[in-house]
Amino acid sequence: MINTHNDALIANYGTFLVAPRDSLEHANTAPFGLEIDWHIDPLRAGSGHFLDMLQTLDGLTFGPEGMPMDKWVFYDCSELPGFIYGFATPASALSAEERQLFKVEETYTGPVPLSMYIAIPMVEPGAWFGHNLASLNRVLPHRELHHLGTITKALALKAYRVERFVGATQWTSKALFIHTKFGPLELLTTYTPAHSIHETLTYAFDVSDDSLKAAYGDPSTALRRPTPDLHLSSEDVESMKAMQAELEAGAKYTLCGAAEARGDALHHPIVRVAL
Repeated sequence: MINTHNDALIANYGTFLVAPRDSLEHANTAPFGLEIDWHIDPLRAGSGHFLDMLQTLDGLTFGPEGMPMDKWVFYDCSELPGFIYGFATPASALSAEERQLFKVEETYTGPVPLSMYIAIPMVEPGAWFGHNLASLNRVLPHRELHHLGTITKALALKAYRVERFVGATQWTSKALFIHTKFGPLELLTTYTPAHSIHETLTYAFDVSDDSLKAAYGDPSTALRRPTPDLHLSSEDVESMKAMQAELEAGAKYTLCGAAEARGDALHHPIVRVAL
């Protein structure tokens, strides 16, 4: 098990994995020694209520930002081709208000999800694309779910046996504070017209136990980070476009670490890698 100050979450909550049963042989069902408590098979009708609650979890996390997923997206793009891993609590441990929040059926006694990380395998062997990270840390502050999103992603990448990770998010997203915990991120795009939101970055990193442990909070693990030579404002679209043109011409950029908030904008530390 990873040495971390976040052990209280491990002690208080269980974990789940959503995947067809035939996919389980490809997963690590005890990432860093933490056994998965609940397996949810999307091919079984009895899994429907839990999967409904996953959509509720997504809506609670992303609804205010206008990016909740339709239920078919979960099935077609997540539950069948990939994995969904997260933390949960038994329905019996919920308060009346929490049961109402999740619309928990009166007779339901199974797990209720508090976080999830979805990733989808890519064509490149060992490469996975991060699809969705959701956590109720802010929605249920009384449960003290600090760092739950980071812990969920770290354990999920271990459970999925990811070797190279690719993700996409917006320069304004608070989720970048989580993603940069996994180490320096190679930038594949800085401006992405293929995405609904053009001010999206695409990033990648090679997954190692050290990168996962460092993100998870293991105090014995530290990652080396390059010194930035520029800071990109989350509002500077023209610089995003200019960097994108340089990437397409062969330049390489690395996002070094977490952004610094200056007024209403985030300023991201970036280094241009010499070729």
